[in-house]
Amino acid sequence: MNIRFAGQILAIGASLSFAGTLDSLQTPWSEILAANVKGDRVDYAGVLKEKPKFEAYLKSIAAVDSNLVKAASKEERTAFYIDAYNAGVFDLILRNPTKGSLASATMPPDISGARFLVVAAETLAVGEIQRKKVFEGDPDPRLWALFTDGSMGAAPVLNTAVTSTNLESMAEERTKLWLADTARNKIDAKRTVLAQIPFDFYRFKPEFKAFPGGVAGFVKKYGPAAGNPEENRPTFAYDAAKNAVVATVAPKGKKKKK
Repeated sequence: MNIRFAGQILAIGASLSFAGTLDSLQTPWSEILAANVKGDRVDYAGVLKEKPKFEAYLKSIAAVDSNLVKAASKEERTAFYIDAYNAGVFDLILRNPTKGSLASATMPPDISGARFLVVAAETLAVGEIQRKKVFEGDPDPRLWALFTDGSMGAAPVLNTAVTSTNLESMAEERTKLWLADTARNKIDAKRTVLAQIPFDFYRFKPEFKAFPGGVAGFVKKYGPAAGNPEENRPTFAYDAAKNAVVATVAPKGKKKKK
């Protein structure tokens, strides 16, 4: 059966009305993040231990009435789809633990289109959620700081869900923290090296094209004060390592003391 067709069937089954607010759906997702995000890493094994809770959350966002989404404020709608995207990335990694992060995986045709989710009774590829449901309605480049692709080359993973009430403050604060993170970016008076996601191909991304001064203006406003992206044309580097907690393994040949 065609994947998209199967998703459409699921969408029909998920169209049962949800009577609450979009923000109220995020409590279990926030709890999962708080319990399993450690610094800028994710304990995916811990998320798997909460698989019933995680799957119930995915079903809850699938069951939302599309009319409720349309009637919600722009902030609530944006937050809802950011959470859906990030949950979709988690789901991809949990289903394909050996494939790595969203961008480094090699599942055909590409990882962003390899997994379909039902969100508000609509079948969407994970990549579609970000571009079609978030940036087309809210072309704010700061929102990139709230997305994860499951790699160390993207913004650090959030330890709480995004809601309409924290969207603005998180976008502002996390953008500054992200660009100041020397593990992901090198911004000083002599060079500007940025995390490849999302800054690669920024010229083709409306959210950066519309920002005053483009990506250089964005980095000048939100990056470290010592940086000069206008004189130092930005270059890009991508760390494809999965943002997972790595278990410590005892050296071979050494036994634990009794």
